[in-house]
Amino acid sequence: MSLISIVHTNIVKPVETGQTADLEVVSTPSIRNRSAIVMESQHRVIKAVPNEIVLQIVEHMDTITRRCFMATNKRISALIESHERSISKIRVDRFALPPLGNILSSATDERYVLLNNTFSMVLELEIRENKINRLIQECPKVFYMTSPPWLPSLTPLQQTRLPPILTRALHQCDHIADIAANGSCPPIPSKYYHAILDGVYELPSALLSSNDELNEFNPLTNRNARSKQIEYIQSLSLEDVAGIFILVNMIGYGLMCSYPASSTSYERKTVIEECVLRHGTWFVWSRLLGGPGMRELAGFIISAGRAELRQWEAGALDGPPGLKMTLIGRLRELLSGDPEDEVADTVAKTLKRLVLGDDKERTGWDSASEDEE
Repeated sequence: MSLISIVHTNIVKPVETGQTADLEVVSTPSIRNRSAIVMESQHRVIKAVPNEIVLQIVEHMDTITRRCFMATNKRISALIESHERSISKIRVDRFALPPLGNILSSATDERYVLLNNTFSMVLELEIRENKINRLIQECPKVFYMTSPPWLPSLTPLQQTRLPPILTRALHQCDHIADIAANGSCPPIPSKYYHAILDGVYELPSALLSSNDELNEFNPLTNRNARSKQIEYIQSLSLEDVAGIFILVNMIGYGLMCSYPASSTSYERKTVIEECVLRHGTWFVWSRLLGGPGMRELAGFIISAGRAELRQWEAGALDGPPGLKMTLIGRLRELLSGDPEDEVADTVAKTLKRLVLGDDKERTGWDSASEDEE
């Protein structure tokens, strides 16, 4: 009899004894015995598998599957733990855009440094991948594929080319944000994240404070990382810069329209675009699909960004340029330094080529295509 056919039931049959019927309980193997048989069988199978094969199997497991597998056997758990770095490196390298070093967590309102090639990093990358997919699929008012900013109406075939571009662009924004987890950038203590929710960074006095510590550990500006973030943006290819440009404009316009129209609408759009570049998926998810606490956090981040922008425009703040400004500068550089009055037209044509690819179905774009040729 196979293990599957052993079913624990209590079979009750009457036994006639004169005028009454006693009940005789006939039991199949108890649950405890059955579990012991199954576990013993599993242990024998696992012991027979060489460690090298076990590790190769684990390299293809996501975090939930790996944790369940580790819970089945202490020896297997110890084996996997002892090979955390090698397993994690293989898993990390299989992501579409592997990180360049340590990364920042994104599950809560406080971001922690997650070391390179660890199980914690793998889990965070899995979370980001899932969040990015859900954002693009579940937020059509923001990720408007039919007629995105800077592009005319897209055909159904052209629309299918846009999600991979946006996905890569969001991963690139995460790369930019993760620079703050590397090099000479010190980890930011918890109290400075708490200061976001207290509205501290919305106050001009906080931005202009002579308190070096308050400025150094401001998680919304990450001044220690800014120069490296600028260097990274300046190293990107035309395709990546154009993809990020589409992304931040889609999110900026989409979220701007979610607020009542006002004279400050474009100010808010500018701040939102800068926040996407500085904080990546952490900010976008918090604002669009996060729980109440995370949405409140995103609101504080936007308000603090608006206060920073006003101080910058008033000439009260010194420091490196913003990331959106750097992105536009890189785009102009890659487009051969066209005069400013020609940049918009050149950008539009570049974005069209990126989305269109080799598609011959260019309804409504015929004149633009002829110009490009």
